[in-house]
Amino acid sequence: MNFSTTYKNPAKSAKRRQSVYTLTFFCFLFILMLSTSCSENIFQTPYGNKSLVVDTLHYDYHFIHGIKNINTPASGNILYQNKAGNYNDLSADFLIKFTNFISLNGIPDSVEITINQADVILYPADYWGNESTVSLDIHMVNNDTSLYWENISAIDEVLASLDGQTSYYATTTFSPDVDSLRIPIGLTTVNDWYIRPDSLYVNNGFTVKKSDDSRGMIAFYSIEYSSTENDKRPRLLLECSLHDTNGVYLQDSTFYVIGGGDIQFTESQAIVDDTLFYLSQGNIFRSYIELDSIRQDTLLGPTHLLNKAEQTLVIHPLDRNIALGDTLLLTARLFKTDMWVEDSLNYMYTAYSEPFTDLDDTIRIDISQLLQYLVSNPKEMLHEGIFYYLNNEYNAFNYITINPALSELDIIYTRVNNE
Repeated sequence: MNFSTTYKNPAKSAKRRQSVYTLTFFCFLFILMLSTSCSENIFQTPYGNKSLVVDTLHYDYHFIHGIKNINTPASGNILYQNKAGNYNDLSADFLIKFTNFISLNGIPDSVEITINQADVILYPADYWGNESTVSLDIHMVNNDTSLYWENISAIDEVLASLDGQTSYYATTTFSPDVDSLRIPIGLTTVNDWYIRPDSLYVNNGFTVKKSDDSRGMIAFYSIEYSSTENDKRPRLLLECSLHDTNGVYLQDSTFYVIGGGDIQFTESQAIVDDTLFYLSQGNIFRSYIELDSIRQDTLLGPTHLLNKAEQTLVIHPLDRNIALGDTLLLTARLFKTDMWVEDSLNYMYTAYSEPFTDLDDTIRIDISQLLQYLVSNPKEMLHEGIFYYLNNEYNAFNYITINPALSELDIIYTRVNNE
């Protein structure tokens, strides 16, 4: 009996199947692309299939109304710097106290401590001016319980309570480029801070103020500033001797007391013309504009989609000061109010520009979210707009001016064709 055997190569069979699958896939892809190309840019509406078109509304400077440059108080108690001096029409001084003696409270009752020397150490953070030396006056705040304050106290209330309640203590003179400043504190004073023998005594701290009105301002790191690598918070350095209860000397020790509270007080004498945007740090100014004209205009119809709203601002080349190496951001926020006064403003939404330096002359900022909210509200809701400010307002002295006559606004949106 003859048997015939047919051998099929499995590799060739698999290859044929793969070719068939590949051909099928590309046929499907071609049909899909053809179908897509025929219906590209078609938008299904209640009126049938219509194409979408991207368009732009361009506004020149006439969209800006009601410019106001408002000075914002630079006083504060949750800051990274405390300033003393006079610079760019701003005067500043600060109040500080040392009440946190936890490092000493851990000493056993069997050990007596004697404070031999006490120095407050302040770490300079920056200096503005050209002085070779700086002199600061220290005034102790009276130890009256009515002047008691916390680091979270209302600044205006603390400032009012200091009126006539301080006494001159010392003057310290130093070079503004020192790494640290030491202010000696008398042993009687520091023992009062530590022991508080009188129940009516309260450590209200002391003020630091520049001795003269010459142009120059120095900033020190505040109690809010700390770093795992380099802690520069103000501190009280105590050089002490330890003895047992029999008076036998044990050892010398150094203790640090970190500041327990600080508040910066500032006063501005600057006057700014409201024909320009004036944005500054240190002596803080913010610019406010009304955009009610934008809302009153028929920007977008019910089937229009806002894609982007980009505002272009041109920096005045001759009226600006950006320190070499500094990088700034312009922030915009929407406000609404019933009256054009600062106290009644409510802020919402935030937009940021791209970073810029002293080499840039143009700022662009996407205000799409702000504008979307603005145009979505009823037109009878008046007095809404945008205010602008620079980053790092409290800890530098850069400023820029912007010419509104060169400002532009481009609103890019998608609309249904022929509508």
